[in-house]
Amino acid sequence: MMYIPITVDHIARVEGKGGIEIVMGDEGVKEVKLNIIEGPRFFEAITIGKKLEEALAVYPRICSFCSAAHKLTAVEAAEKAVGFTPREEIQDLRDLLYIGDMIESHALHLYLLVLPDYLGYSNPLSMLDKYKKEIEYAMALKNIGAKIMDYLASRPIHQENAIMGGFGKLPTKAQFEELKRELKEALPMAEYTVELFSKLEQYKEVEDKEMIHMAVKPRNGVYGIFGDYIKVSDGFEFPVEDYQKHIVERVVEHSFAKHSFYKDKPFMVGAISRIVNNADLLYGRAKELYAQYKDLLRYDNCFANNFAQALELVYFIERAIDIIDDTLAKWPIRPRDEVEIRDGRGVSITEAPRGLVAYTIEVKDGRVAYADIITPTAMNLAIMERHVRMMAEKHYQDDPERLKYLTEMTVRAYDPCISCSVHVVKL
Repeated sequence: MMYIPITVDHIARVEGKGGIEIVMGDEGVKEVKLNIIEGPRFFEAITIGKKLEEALAVYPRICSFCSAAHKLTAVEAAEKAVGFTPREEIQDLRDLLYIGDMIESHALHLYLLVLPDYLGYSNPLSMLDKYKKEIEYAMALKNIGAKIMDYLASRPIHQENAIMGGFGKLPTKAQFEELKRELKEALPMAEYTVELFSKLEQYKEVEDKEMIHMAVKPRNGVYGIFGDYIKVSDGFEFPVEDYQKHIVERVVEHSFAKHSFYKDKPFMVGAISRIVNNADLLYGRAKELYAQYKDLLRYDNCFANNFAQALELVYFIERAIDIIDDTLAKWPIRPRDEVEIRDGRGVSITEAPRGLVAYTIEVKDGRVAYADIITPTAMNLAIMERHVRMMAEKHYQDDPERLKYLTEMTVRAYDPCISCSVHVVKL
């Protein structure tokens, strides 16, 4: 039997460096590997022994795309470790900060990383002549997300103003009103995004009837980001403190990032997983659009993740406006409370733009004694590899360049952050 390798050395338009290797024989696809070749960075290990506040400044450096997600998840884990619970208004403002990350990340992914695939362009800059409005919408949505993070956390990436107990300082009332005005202006752009992606090809080659979706069970019955339990689409729920019992990481020889399994099976996290598990918690215009386009939000197709992100853009903009209204109604707000550092262990799992991010932090004598982090991409890698194989099996007889194109599209549907994933290899 003759084996023919097809290799994608670098998956374009994703954060980080990874590749795809497909080996075909006379009877079809023999082997598919997602080669995560970016080296490990040992973020857990380098924070051991650091003062807790110093470690909390290190964790957001895992990723610039999701730095707010890493910061806020680490802060919540640290607060749980020392036995501190933030006030409701502080938690709401953390939601708002996190939503800024969601809006920016979703806009960049949908318009600049994914849309070129659907429209037949190699990069977003080449779209400018014909799709100038779409690029302008992308940047406007990205900018309002970044402004939320800038105002609340001192800068759009690697945020330092979000601290244990609250915030170093809060935006002014005028700045909150400015954000609200710009969010209202952005809402029609988000609705346009839903309409645009509803018309694009759905790529039904990847139909996985065994798909398992995992997402946070949001607190207070509002579709969102923070929660104390994890919901699984098979009906099971477990407290976030038990994630290491149910999310099992395994080393694979072709990847610097581990693969994650639930009940020995791959599973998916991300926007479509949040919709599958929590669609009943949507409200406002997003709820209406969900009802209108429910058939496109298929639980068995990873490409539905793109459309789910578009729907979330609408939801999170509306949610941000509501949080600002609530904040202004309570104005003025004390930015932080004192936190007493003591020994303990804390666990937090939140919804990053790409899905669940899990943190465990143990504190002893004011320093980090243990840290464990599982990122969304590390959770998705096993199911992502399976779906790349399914796409390859459908198209292995196609022109090799088209096969490469379709398998790369499959990876991009997950909005992976490869750099995020590789830190989990231990020293």
